[in-house]
Amino acid sequence: MSSAPESPPRAPTIRESRHQQIYPRLSEQQLAAIEAYGPRRRYPAGAILFEEGQRHIPVFVVLAGAIEVRRRTRSGNELIATEERGMFSGEIGQLSGHAALGTGRAREDCEVVVIEEPALRRLIVDDAEVSEVMMRAYILRRMALIEEAIGGATVVGSRQSGDTLRLRQFLTRNNQPHTYLDLDRDAAAATLLQQFSVGADDLPVVISTSGIVMRNPTMRILAERLGLGPDRLDGRTFDVAVVGAGPAGLAAAVYAASEGLRVLVLDANAPGGQAGSSSRIENYFGFPTGITGRALAGRGFTQAEKFGAELAIPREVVRLECAQERATIIEIDGGERVVAHAVVIATGARYHKPGIANLERFEGRGIYYAASGAEAQLCAGEEVIIVGGGNSAGQAAVYLAGHAKQVHVLVRAPGLAASMSDYLIRRIEAAENITLRTETELVALEGDVMLESVRWRHNPSGAVEERPIQHVFLFCGADPNAKWIEGCIALDAAGFVKTGTSISADELRRAGWPLSRPPHAFETSRPGVFAVGDVRSGSIKRVAAAVGEGATAVQLLHGVLSEMRIDHLDRGAGTG
Repeated sequence: MSSAPESPPRAPTIRESRHQQIYPRLSEQQLAAIEAYGPRRRYPAGAILFEEGQRHIPVFVVLAGAIEVRRRTRSGNELIATEERGMFSGEIGQLSGHAALGTGRAREDCEVVVIEEPALRRLIVDDAEVSEVMMRAYILRRMALIEEAIGGATVVGSRQSGDTLRLRQFLTRNNQPHTYLDLDRDAAAATLLQQFSVGADDLPVVISTSGIVMRNPTMRILAERLGLGPDRLDGRTFDVAVVGAGPAGLAAAVYAASEGLRVLVLDANAPGGQAGSSSRIENYFGFPTGITGRALAGRGFTQAEKFGAELAIPREVVRLECAQERATIIEIDGGERVVAHAVVIATGARYHKPGIANLERFEGRGIYYAASGAEAQLCAGEEVIIVGGGNSAGQAAVYLAGHAKQVHVLVRAPGLAASMSDYLIRRIEAAENITLRTETELVALEGDVMLESVRWRHNPSGAVEERPIQHVFLFCGADPNAKWIEGCIALDAAGFVKTGTSISADELRRAGWPLSRPPHAFETSRPGVFAVGDVRSGSIKRVAAAVGEGATAVQLLHGVLSEMRIDHLDRGAGTG
Protein backbone atom coordinates (compact mmCIF):
# COMPACT_ATOMS: atom_id res chain seq x y z
CA MET A 1 0.00 0.00 0.00
CA SER A 2 1.54 3.26 -1.11
CA SER A 3 1.48 6.22 1.21
CA ALA A 4 0.48 9.72 0.18
CA PRO A 5 3.39 11.92 -0.88
CA GLU A 6 4.67 14.19 1.82
CA SER A 7 4.05 17.88 1.35
CA PRO A 8 7.18 19.99 0.96
CA PRO A 9 8.47 21.53 4.18
CA ARG A 10 7.21 25.02 4.96
CA ALA A 11 9.77 27.73 4.33
CA PRO A 12 10.64 29.64 7.51
CA THR A 13 9.14 33.10 7.92
CA ILE A 14 11.29 36.21 8.18
CA ARG A 15 10.54 36.35 11.89
CA GLU A 16 11.75 32.74 12.29
CA SER A 17 14.82 32.88 10.06
CA ARG A 18 16.11 36.29 11.18
CA HIS A 19 14.82 36.49 14.74
CA GLN A 20 18.17 37.57 16.22
CA GLN A 21 18.39 40.49 13.78
CA ILE A 22 14.76 41.51 14.29
CA TYR A 23 15.11 41.52 18.08
CA PRO A 24 18.80 42.19 18.78
CA ARG A 25 20.27 42.99 22.18
CA LEU A 26 22.53 46.00 22.41
CA SER A 27 25.83 45.49 24.20
CA GLU A 28 26.58 47.13 27.54
CA GLN A 29 28.86 49.58 25.77
CA GLN A 30 26.11 50.46 23.25
CA LEU A 31 23.57 50.91 26.04
CA ALA A 32 25.93 53.29 27.82
CA ALA A 33 26.36 55.32 24.61
CA ILE A 34 22.60 55.50 24.01
CA GLU A 35 21.98 57.17 27.38
CA ALA A 36 23.39 60.39 25.92
CA TYR A 37 20.31 60.62 23.65
CA GLY A 38 17.50 60.52 26.22
CA PRO A 39 16.52 60.42 29.90
CA ARG A 40 15.98 57.33 32.03
CA ARG A 41 12.41 56.71 33.13
CA ARG A 42 10.64 54.09 35.23
CA TYR A 43 7.21 52.62 34.45
CA PRO A 44 5.11 50.35 36.70
CA ALA A 45 3.77 47.01 35.50
CA GLY A 46 0.77 47.54 33.22
CA ALA A 47 1.67 51.10 32.20
CA ILE A 48 1.05 52.02 28.55
CA LEU A 49 4.19 53.43 26.94
CA PHE A 50 2.66 54.00 23.51
CA GLU A 51 -0.57 53.13 21.74
CA GLU A 52 -1.33 51.78 18.27
CA GLY A 53 -2.17 54.68 15.96
CA GLN A 54 -0.22 57.24 18.01
CA ARG A 55 2.20 59.35 15.99
CA HIS A 56 5.65 60.76 16.79
CA ILE A 57 6.30 58.30 19.61
CA PRO A 58 9.75 57.90 21.17
CA VAL A 59 11.91 54.80 21.10
CA PHE A 60 12.11 52.92 24.40
CA VAL A 61 15.40 51.13 25.10
CA VAL A 62 14.93 48.64 27.94
CA LEU A 63 17.44 48.74 30.81
CA ALA A 64 15.45 46.59 33.26
CA GLY A 65 12.16 44.68 33.19
CA ALA A 66 10.28 44.04 29.95
CA ILE A 67 7.84 45.61 27.46
CA GLU A 68 5.17 43.70 25.52
CA VAL A 69 4.05 44.98 22.11
CA ARG A 70 0.63 43.84 20.92
CA ARG A 71 -1.34 44.56 17.79
CA ARG A 72 -5.07 44.61 17.11
CA THR A 73 -6.33 41.96 14.69
CA ARG A 74 -9.80 40.80 13.69
CA SER A 75 -9.46 37.95 16.21
CA GLY A 76 -8.18 40.09 19.09
CA ASN A 77 -4.89 41.50 20.37
CA GLU A 78 -1.90 39.50 19.19
CA LEU A 79 1.54 39.56 20.80
CA ILE A 80 4.17 40.82 18.37
CA ALA A 81 7.22 41.07 20.59
CA THR A 82 8.56 41.00 24.15
CA GLU A 83 11.48 43.38 24.64
CA GLU A 84 13.83 42.84 27.58
CA ARG A 85 17.13 44.39 28.71
CA GLY A 86 19.19 45.63 25.79
CA MET A 87 16.26 45.53 23.37
CA PHE A 88 14.35 48.48 21.90
CA SER A 89 10.90 49.35 20.59
CA GLY A 90 9.85 50.68 17.19
CA GLU A 91 10.04 49.89 13.49
CA ILE A 92 10.84 51.78 10.30
CA GLY A 93 7.83 54.12 10.47
CA GLN A 94 9.39 55.58 13.62
CA LEU A 95 11.80 57.64 11.50
CA SER A 96 8.92 59.49 9.81
CA GLY A 97 6.68 59.91 12.85
CA HIS A 98 4.10 57.57 11.33
CA ALA A 99 1.40 55.92 13.42
CA ALA A 100 2.59 53.14 15.71
CA LEU A 101 1.69 49.67 14.46
CA GLY A 102 1.25 48.26 17.96
CA THR A 103 0.68 49.13 21.60
CA GLY A 104 3.57 48.92 24.09
CA ARG A 105 2.81 48.00 27.70
CA ALA A 106 5.16 47.39 30.62
CA ARG A 107 4.92 43.66 31.34
CA GLU A 108 6.53 44.29 34.73
CA ASP A 109 8.16 47.21 36.46
CA CYS A 110 10.71 48.50 33.98
CA GLU A 111 13.37 51.14 33.44
CA VAL A 112 13.99 52.53 29.96
CA VAL A 113 15.90 55.19 28.05
CA VAL A 114 13.37 57.37 26.20
CA ILE A 115 14.70 58.62 22.85
CA GLU A 116 12.48 61.22 21.21
CA GLU A 117 12.24 61.50 17.41
CA PRO A 118 14.85 64.29 16.87
CA ALA A 119 17.32 62.51 19.15
CA LEU A 120 16.71 59.22 17.31
CA ARG A 121 17.69 60.90 14.05
CA ARG A 122 20.89 62.19 15.64
CA LEU A 123 21.70 58.77 17.07
CA ILE A 124 21.20 57.06 13.70
CA VAL A 125 23.62 59.46 12.02
CA ASP A 126 26.14 59.82 14.87
CA ASP A 127 26.69 56.17 15.86
CA ALA A 128 27.33 53.91 12.86
CA GLU A 129 27.48 50.75 14.97
CA VAL A 130 24.14 51.29 16.74
CA SER A 131 22.63 52.65 13.53
CA GLU A 132 23.35 49.42 11.67
CA VAL A 133 21.73 47.31 14.40
CA MET A 134 18.62 49.50 14.72
CA MET A 135 18.06 50.14 11.01
CA ARG A 136 18.33 46.45 10.14
CA ALA A 137 15.92 45.55 12.94
CA TYR A 138 13.43 48.26 11.95
CA ILE A 139 13.39 47.22 8.29
CA LEU A 140 13.02 43.51 9.10
CA ARG A 141 10.22 44.19 11.60
CA ARG A 142 8.19 45.91 8.91
CA MET A 143 8.93 43.10 6.44
CA ALA A 144 7.76 40.51 8.98
CA LEU A 145 4.49 42.36 9.59
CA ILE A 146 3.83 42.58 5.85
CA GLU A 147 4.65 38.90 5.31
CA GLU A 148 2.42 37.72 8.14
CA ALA A 149 -0.39 40.21 7.42
CA ILE A 150 -0.77 40.70 11.17
CA GLY A 151 -3.33 43.41 11.84
CA GLY A 152 -3.22 46.62 9.89
CA ALA A 153 -6.02 48.02 7.76
CA THR A 154 -8.44 45.70 6.00
CA VAL A 155 -9.37 46.40 2.38
CA VAL A 156 -12.70 44.94 1.28
CA GLY A 157 -13.43 45.11 -2.42
CA SER A 158 -13.85 43.26 -5.67
CA ARG A 159 -11.59 42.30 -8.52
CA GLN A 160 -14.14 44.03 -10.76
CA SER A 161 -13.29 47.39 -9.18
CA GLY A 162 -10.42 49.52 -10.41
CA ASP A 163 -10.54 51.50 -7.16
CA THR A 164 -9.94 48.31 -5.16
CA LEU A 165 -6.72 47.75 -7.10
CA ARG A 166 -5.78 51.42 -6.63
CA LEU A 167 -6.04 51.18 -2.84
CA ARG A 168 -4.22 47.85 -2.68
CA GLN A 169 -1.39 49.18 -4.84
CA PHE A 170 -1.04 52.28 -2.66
CA LEU A 171 -0.77 50.28 0.57
CA THR A 172 1.53 47.68 -0.98
CA ARG A 173 3.92 50.14 -2.61
CA ASN A 174 4.08 52.17 0.61
CA ASN A 175 4.93 48.97 2.52
CA GLN A 176 1.87 49.13 4.76
CA PRO A 177 0.75 45.86 6.39
CA HIS A 178 -2.86 45.16 5.45
CA THR A 179 -5.36 42.42 4.74
CA TYR A 180 -7.41 42.11 1.55
CA LEU A 181 -10.84 40.46 1.43
CA ASP A 182 -12.47 39.87 -1.96
CA LEU A 183 -16.26 40.06 -1.72
CA ASP A 184 -16.55 37.66 -4.67
CA ARG A 185 -14.34 34.98 -3.12
CA ASP A 186 -13.99 35.42 0.65
CA ALA A 187 -16.94 34.59 2.91
CA ALA A 188 -15.44 36.72 5.71
CA ALA A 189 -15.85 39.85 3.55
CA ALA A 190 -19.66 39.84 3.71
CA THR A 191 -19.59 39.21 7.46
CA LEU A 192 -17.24 42.13 8.02
CA LEU A 193 -19.35 44.48 5.88
CA GLN A 194 -22.43 43.52 7.86
CA GLN A 195 -20.60 44.10 11.13
CA PHE A 196 -19.75 47.67 10.08
CA SER A 197 -23.10 48.34 8.32
CA VAL A 198 -21.43 48.79 4.93
CA GLY A 199 -23.30 48.03 1.72
CA ALA A 200 -21.89 46.58 -1.48
CA ASP A 201 -22.47 49.95 -3.17
CA ASP A 202 -19.91 51.51 -0.82
CA LEU A 203 -17.08 49.28 -2.04
CA PRO A 204 -14.19 49.40 -1.89
CA VAL A 205 -13.85 50.20 1.79
CA VAL A 206 -10.85 50.35 4.08
CA ILE A 207 -11.37 49.55 7.76
CA SER A 208 -8.67 50.68 10.18
CA THR A 209 -7.71 48.67 13.25
CA SER A 210 -9.57 51.21 15.39
CA GLY A 211 -12.78 50.63 13.40
CA ILE A 212 -12.73 53.72 11.17
CA VAL A 213 -14.54 52.90 7.92
CA MET A 214 -13.34 54.71 4.79
CA ARG A 215 -15.60 54.34 1.76
CA ASN A 216 -13.53 54.45 -1.45
CA PRO A 217 -11.14 57.05 0.03
CA THR A 218 -8.68 59.13 -1.90
CA MET A 219 -5.06 58.17 -1.27
CA ARG A 220 -4.56 61.36 0.74
CA ILE A 221 -7.52 60.64 3.04
CA LEU A 222 -6.42 57.02 3.40
CA ALA A 223 -2.89 58.04 4.36
CA GLU A 224 -4.03 60.67 6.86
CA ARG A 225 -6.48 58.37 8.63
CA LEU A 226 -3.92 55.58 8.86
CA GLY A 227 -1.31 57.98 10.25
CA LEU A 228 0.94 57.85 7.17
CA GLY A 229 0.68 61.38 5.85
CA PRO A 230 3.14 64.16 6.72
CA ASP A 231 2.62 66.91 9.25
CA ARG A 232 1.23 70.16 7.89
CA LEU A 233 3.66 71.74 5.46
CA ASP A 234 2.01 75.10 4.75
CA GLY A 235 4.36 78.05 5.09
CA ARG A 236 7.51 76.04 5.79
CA THR A 237 10.88 76.72 4.12
CA PHE A 238 13.41 74.12 2.91
CA ASP A 239 16.84 74.27 1.34
CA VAL A 240 15.80 71.72 -1.28
CA ALA A 241 12.40 70.44 -2.39
CA VAL A 242 12.50 67.25 -4.45
CA VAL A 243 9.34 66.69 -6.48
CA GLY A 244 9.02 62.99 -7.26
CA ALA A 245 10.26 59.98 -5.27
CA GLY A 246 11.54 57.76 -8.06
CA PRO A 247 15.20 56.67 -8.22
CA ALA A 248 16.37 60.13 -9.34
CA GLY A 249 14.42 61.98 -6.67
CA LEU A 250 15.36 59.62 -3.86
CA ALA A 251 19.04 59.78 -4.86
CA ALA A 252 18.89 63.58 -4.75
CA ALA A 253 17.20 63.43 -1.34
CA VAL A 254 19.79 61.03 0.10
CA TYR A 255 22.77 63.08 -1.07
CA ALA A 256 21.25 66.44 -0.10
CA ALA A 257 20.14 65.28 3.37
CA SER A 258 23.43 63.51 4.07
CA GLU A 259 25.20 66.82 3.39
CA GLY A 260 23.15 68.64 5.99
CA LEU A 261 20.54 70.35 3.83
CA ARG A 262 16.90 70.64 4.90
CA VAL A 263 15.16 68.41 2.36
CA LEU A 264 11.50 67.90 1.51
CA VAL A 265 10.41 65.11 -0.86
CA LEU A 266 6.94 65.29 -2.40
CA ASP A 267 5.23 62.47 -4.31
CA ALA A 268 1.60 61.93 -5.27
CA ASN A 269 1.61 58.15 -4.87
CA ALA A 270 4.49 56.04 -3.59
CA PRO A 271 8.30 55.82 -3.66
CA GLY A 272 9.89 54.26 -6.70
CA GLY A 273 8.15 55.84 -9.68
CA GLN A 274 7.92 53.53 -12.70
CA ALA A 275 10.90 51.57 -11.42
CA GLY A 276 9.00 50.86 -8.20
CA SER A 277 6.56 48.63 -10.09
CA SER A 278 9.30 46.53 -11.75
CA SER A 279 9.11 42.87 -10.72
CA ARG A 280 12.90 42.43 -10.89
CA ILE A 281 15.78 44.64 -12.05
CA GLU A 282 18.79 42.48 -12.82
CA ASN A 283 21.15 44.88 -14.58
CA TYR A 284 21.45 47.48 -11.82
CA PHE A 285 25.03 47.73 -10.61
CA GLY A 286 25.74 45.98 -7.31
CA PHE A 287 22.79 43.55 -7.35
CA PRO A 288 23.98 40.46 -9.26
CA THR A 289 20.90 38.43 -8.28
CA GLY A 290 18.57 41.30 -9.08
CA ILE A 291 16.29 43.39 -6.91
CA THR A 292 12.62 44.27 -7.19
CA GLY A 293 11.79 47.88 -7.96
CA ARG A 294 9.77 48.04 -4.75
CA ALA A 295 12.72 46.83 -2.66
CA LEU A 296 15.12 49.27 -4.32
CA ALA A 297 12.70 52.15 -3.75
CA GLY A 298 12.18 51.07 -0.15
CA ARG A 299 15.91 51.11 0.53
CA GLY A 300 16.30 54.56 -1.01
CA PHE A 301 13.31 55.86 0.92
CA THR A 302 14.67 54.53 4.22
CA GLN A 303 18.12 55.93 3.46
CA ALA A 304 16.67 59.39 2.87
CA GLU A 305 14.76 59.12 6.16
CA LYS A 306 17.91 58.05 7.95
CA PHE A 307 19.68 61.28 7.01
CA GLY A 308 16.72 63.44 8.01
CA ALA A 309 14.87 64.14 4.75
CA GLU A 310 11.17 64.81 5.25
CA LEU A 311 9.14 62.62 2.89
CA ALA A 312 5.58 63.80 2.19
CA ILE A 313 3.56 61.04 0.51
CA PRO A 314 0.95 61.31 -0.88
CA ARG A 315 1.25 64.98 -1.75
CA GLU A 316 0.76 66.19 -5.31
CA VAL A 317 2.43 69.36 -6.51
CA VAL A 318 -0.03 71.55 -8.38
CA ARG A 319 2.35 74.20 -9.72
CA LEU A 320 5.46 76.31 -9.26
CA GLU A 321 5.05 80.03 -8.72
CA CYS A 322 7.69 81.53 -10.96
CA ALA A 323 7.19 85.22 -10.22
CA GLN A 324 9.86 85.22 -7.52
CA GLU A 325 13.40 85.87 -8.69
CA ARG A 326 15.08 83.47 -6.27
CA ALA A 327 13.20 81.26 -3.78
CA THR A 328 10.58 79.10 -5.44
CA ILE A 329 7.09 78.70 -4.03
CA ILE A 330 5.54 75.26 -4.54
CA GLU A 331 1.78 74.87 -4.36
CA ILE A 332 0.54 71.48 -3.15
CA ASP A 333 -2.90 69.92 -3.46
CA GLY A 334 -5.11 70.99 -0.58
CA GLY A 335 -3.90 74.57 -0.78
CA GLU A 336 -0.62 74.20 1.10
CA ARG A 337 2.41 76.20 -0.09
CA VAL A 338 6.07 75.69 0.78
CA VAL A 339 9.18 77.70 -0.05
CA ALA A 340 12.35 76.09 -1.39
CA HIS A 341 15.67 77.75 -2.17
CA ALA A 342 16.36 75.00 -4.72
CA VAL A 343 14.05 72.53 -6.44
CA VAL A 344 14.80 69.18 -8.05
CA ILE A 345 12.12 68.10 -10.53
CA ALA A 346 12.09 64.30 -10.65
CA THR A 347 8.49 63.55 -11.58
CA GLY A 348 9.49 61.01 -14.23
CA ALA A 349 7.30 59.81 -17.05
CA ARG A 350 4.18 57.68 -17.33
CA TYR A 351 3.45 55.01 -19.88
CA HIS A 352 1.78 56.26 -23.03
CA LYS A 353 -1.90 55.47 -23.46
CA PRO A 354 -2.57 54.22 -26.99
CA GLY A 355 -5.60 55.66 -28.75
CA ILE A 356 -7.89 52.68 -28.31
CA ALA A 357 -11.61 53.06 -27.61
CA ASN A 358 -12.76 52.08 -24.08
CA LEU A 359 -9.21 52.14 -22.73
CA GLU A 360 -9.90 54.29 -19.67
CA ARG A 361 -13.16 52.44 -18.92
CA PHE A 362 -11.21 49.21 -18.36
CA GLU A 363 -8.30 50.69 -16.35
CA GLY A 364 -7.94 48.59 -13.22
CA ARG A 365 -10.50 46.14 -14.62
CA GLY A 366 -8.41 44.48 -17.29
CA ILE A 367 -6.02 47.28 -18.30
CA TYR A 368 -2.94 47.69 -16.08
CA TYR A 369 0.23 49.80 -16.08
CA ALA A 370 2.20 47.74 -13.53
CA ALA A 371 2.86 44.04 -12.97
CA SER A 372 3.05 43.64 -9.20
CA GLY A 373 1.81 40.87 -6.96
CA ALA A 374 -1.72 42.32 -6.87
CA GLU A 375 -2.05 42.16 -10.67
CA ALA A 376 -0.43 38.72 -10.80
CA GLN A 377 -3.12 37.39 -8.45
CA LEU A 378 -5.85 38.74 -10.73
CA CYS A 379 -4.57 36.93 -13.82
CA ALA A 380 -3.30 33.68 -12.27
CA GLY A 381 -3.85 30.76 -14.64
CA GLU A 382 -5.21 32.98 -17.44
CA GLU A 383 -3.90 34.47 -20.69
CA VAL A 384 -2.41 37.96 -20.60
CA ILE A 385 -1.06 40.48 -23.09
CA ILE A 386 2.03 42.66 -22.63
CA VAL A 387 2.18 45.68 -24.95
CA GLY A 388 5.66 47.16 -25.30
CA GLY A 389 9.23 46.22 -26.16
CA GLY A 390 11.31 47.93 -23.47
CA ASN A 391 12.91 46.50 -20.36
CA SER A 392 9.85 47.15 -18.22
CA ALA A 393 7.75 45.11 -20.63
CA GLY A 394 10.35 42.34 -20.63
CA GLN A 395 10.53 42.22 -16.85
CA ALA A 396 6.73 42.07 -16.66
CA ALA A 397 6.54 39.28 -19.23
CA VAL A 398 9.07 37.12 -17.40
CA TYR A 399 7.42 37.76 -14.04
CA LEU A 400 3.86 37.11 -15.22
CA ALA A 401 4.94 33.92 -17.02
CA GLY A 402 5.30 32.44 -13.55
CA HIS A 403 1.62 33.12 -12.81
CA ALA A 404 -0.30 33.23 -16.08
CA LYS A 405 -1.25 30.39 -18.41
CA GLN A 406 0.08 32.21 -21.49
CA VAL A 407 1.78 35.57 -22.05
CA HIS A 408 1.53 37.32 -25.43
CA VAL A 409 4.08 40.12 -26.00
CA LEU A 410 2.91 42.57 -28.68
CA VAL A 411 5.42 44.93 -30.32
CA ARG A 412 5.07 47.06 -33.44
CA ALA A 413 8.77 46.64 -34.27
CA PRO A 414 10.16 43.61 -36.15
CA GLY A 415 11.96 42.46 -32.97
CA LEU A 416 13.16 43.35 -29.48
CA ALA A 417 16.89 43.83 -29.98
CA ALA A 418 16.70 47.60 -30.47
CA SER A 419 14.80 48.31 -27.24
CA MET A 420 15.31 45.48 -24.71
CA SER A 421 18.34 44.11 -22.84
CA ASP A 422 19.71 40.86 -24.19
CA TYR A 423 19.24 38.90 -20.97
CA LEU A 424 15.50 39.63 -21.03
CA ILE A 425 15.19 38.68 -24.70
CA ARG A 426 16.83 35.35 -23.95
CA ARG A 427 14.48 34.75 -21.00
CA ILE A 428 11.48 35.46 -23.22
CA GLU A 429 12.76 33.12 -25.93
CA ALA A 430 13.36 30.36 -23.38
CA ALA A 431 9.94 30.60 -21.69
CA GLU A 432 7.50 28.04 -23.08
CA ASN A 433 4.44 30.10 -22.20
CA ILE A 434 5.60 33.44 -23.68
CA THR A 435 4.74 34.17 -27.32
CA LEU A 436 6.37 37.15 -29.02
CA ARG A 437 4.14 38.75 -31.68
CA THR A 438 6.16 41.24 -33.71
CA GLU A 439 4.76 43.96 -35.99
CA THR A 440 1.49 43.59 -34.12
CA GLU A 441 -0.62 46.10 -32.25
CA LEU A 442 -3.71 46.11 -30.08
CA VAL A 443 -6.70 47.63 -31.89
CA ALA A 444 -9.86 46.94 -29.86
CA LEU A 445 -11.09 46.20 -26.33
CA GLU A 446 -14.49 44.69 -25.60
CA GLY A 447 -16.47 43.96 -22.47
CA ASP A 448 -19.23 45.10 -20.15
CA VAL A 449 -18.00 45.78 -16.61
CA MET A 450 -14.68 43.96 -17.04
CA LEU A 451 -12.47 43.53 -20.09
CA GLU A 452 -13.67 40.35 -21.83
CA SER A 453 -11.90 40.18 -25.19
CA VAL A 454 -9.36 41.98 -27.37
CA ARG A 455 -8.45 42.29 -31.02
CA TRP A 456 -4.93 42.68 -32.35
CA ARG A 457 -3.72 43.31 -35.89
CA HIS A 458 -0.63 41.96 -37.64
CA ASN A 459 0.34 45.09 -39.58
CA PRO A 460 2.23 43.58 -42.56
CA SER A 461 -0.65 41.26 -43.47
CA GLY A 462 -3.52 43.29 -42.06
CA ALA A 463 -4.90 40.16 -40.39
CA VAL A 464 -7.01 40.87 -37.29
CA GLU A 465 -7.46 38.24 -34.59
CA GLU A 466 -9.93 38.32 -31.70
CA ARG A 467 -9.08 36.52 -28.46
CA PRO A 468 -11.01 36.10 -25.15
CA ILE A 469 -8.20 37.70 -23.09
CA GLN A 470 -9.18 39.70 -20.01
CA HIS A 471 -5.82 41.15 -18.88
CA VAL A 472 -3.68 43.66 -20.82
CA PHE A 473 -0.52 45.28 -19.44
CA LEU A 474 0.62 48.48 -21.16
CA PHE A 475 4.33 49.37 -21.12
CA CYS A 476 4.61 51.42 -24.29
CA GLY A 477 6.24 54.80 -24.82
CA ALA A 478 6.62 57.55 -22.23
CA ASP A 479 4.80 60.81 -21.58
CA PRO A 480 6.46 63.31 -19.21
CA ASN A 481 4.84 64.24 -15.90
CA ALA A 482 5.48 67.93 -16.46
CA LYS A 483 2.11 69.61 -17.00
CA TRP A 484 2.37 71.29 -13.58
CA ILE A 485 5.37 73.37 -14.74
CA GLU A 486 4.12 74.41 -18.19
CA GLY A 487 4.59 78.15 -18.72
CA CYS A 488 7.24 78.33 -15.99
CA ILE A 489 10.07 76.11 -17.29
CA ALA A 490 11.31 75.59 -20.87
CA LEU A 491 10.09 72.26 -22.29
CA ASP A 492 10.93 70.46 -25.53
CA ALA A 493 8.37 69.64 -28.23
CA ALA A 494 7.35 66.44 -26.44
CA GLY A 495 6.91 68.18 -23.07
CA PHE A 496 10.13 67.00 -21.39
CA VAL A 497 12.14 69.51 -19.33
CA LYS A 498 15.09 71.15 -21.05
CA THR A 499 18.27 71.64 -19.03
CA GLY A 500 21.80 73.00 -19.35
CA THR A 501 23.12 73.60 -22.86
CA SER A 502 19.94 72.27 -24.49
CA ILE A 503 18.20 75.53 -23.53
CA SER A 504 18.62 78.08 -26.31
CA ALA A 505 19.55 81.71 -25.77
CA ASP A 506 16.09 82.71 -26.99
CA GLU A 507 14.42 80.38 -24.46
CA LEU A 508 16.53 81.84 -21.66
CA ARG A 509 15.59 85.34 -22.74
CA ARG A 510 11.88 84.49 -22.81
CA ALA A 511 12.18 82.88 -19.38
CA GLY A 512 13.84 86.01 -17.98
CA TRP A 513 17.08 84.28 -16.98
CA PRO A 514 18.58 86.83 -14.55
CA LEU A 515 22.18 85.61 -14.19
CA SER A 516 25.33 86.31 -16.18
CA ARG A 517 26.29 82.61 -16.10
CA PRO A 518 24.45 80.01 -18.23
CA PRO A 519 22.43 77.23 -16.58
CA HIS A 520 24.39 74.41 -15.00
CA ALA A 521 24.02 70.88 -16.30
CA PHE A 522 20.58 69.62 -15.16
CA GLU A 523 19.53 73.20 -14.31
CA THR A 524 16.39 74.43 -16.04
CA SER A 525 15.55 77.85 -17.47
CA ARG A 526 14.87 78.99 -13.92
CA PRO A 527 17.88 79.43 -11.59
CA GLY A 528 18.00 76.91 -8.78
CA VAL A 529 15.44 74.58 -10.35
CA PHE A 530 16.96 71.33 -11.63
CA ALA A 531 15.44 68.41 -13.56
CA VAL A 532 16.69 64.83 -13.36
CA GLY A 533 15.61 61.38 -14.47
CA ASP A 534 12.98 60.47 -17.01
CA VAL A 535 11.26 63.88 -16.97
CA ARG A 536 14.43 65.52 -18.35
CA SER A 537 14.77 66.02 -22.08
CA GLY A 538 17.45 63.70 -23.49
CA SER A 539 17.76 61.55 -20.38
CA ILE A 540 18.83 57.91 -20.53
CA LYS A 541 15.90 55.83 -19.37
CA ARG A 542 17.84 53.64 -16.94
CA VAL A 543 17.70 53.44 -13.14
CA ALA A 544 21.47 53.87 -12.78
CA ALA A 545 21.44 57.00 -14.95
CA ALA A 546 18.58 58.47 -12.91
CA VAL A 547 20.43 57.87 -9.64
CA GLY A 548 23.57 59.49 -11.05
CA GLU A 549 21.66 62.55 -12.23
CA GLY A 550 20.03 62.99 -8.82
CA ALA A 551 23.42 62.87 -7.09
CA THR A 552 25.04 65.23 -9.59
CA ALA A 553 22.24 67.78 -9.33
CA VAL A 554 22.82 68.04 -5.57
CA GLN A 555 26.51 68.80 -6.13
CA LEU A 556 25.55 71.57 -8.55
CA LEU A 557 22.82 73.08 -6.43
CA HIS A 558 25.32 73.67 -3.63
CA GLY A 559 26.78 76.34 -5.89
CA VAL A 560 23.35 77.88 -6.40
CA LEU A 561 22.71 78.01 -2.66
CA SER A 562 26.13 79.61 -2.20
CA GLU A 563 25.23 82.29 -4.76
CA MET A 564 22.06 83.06 -2.82
CA ARG A 565 23.94 83.44 0.45
CA ILE A 566 26.50 85.78 -1.18
CA ASP A 567 23.75 87.92 -2.67
CA HIS A 568 22.01 88.07 0.71
CA LEU A 569 25.24 89.17 2.46
CA ASP A 570 25.94 91.78 -0.21
CA ARG A 571 22.46 93.25 0.16
CA GLY A 572 22.81 93.26 3.92
CA ALA A 573 26.15 95.06 3.71
CA GLY A 574 24.64 97.64 1.37
CA THR A 575 21.93 98.60 3.85
CA GLY A 576 24.29 99.06 6.83
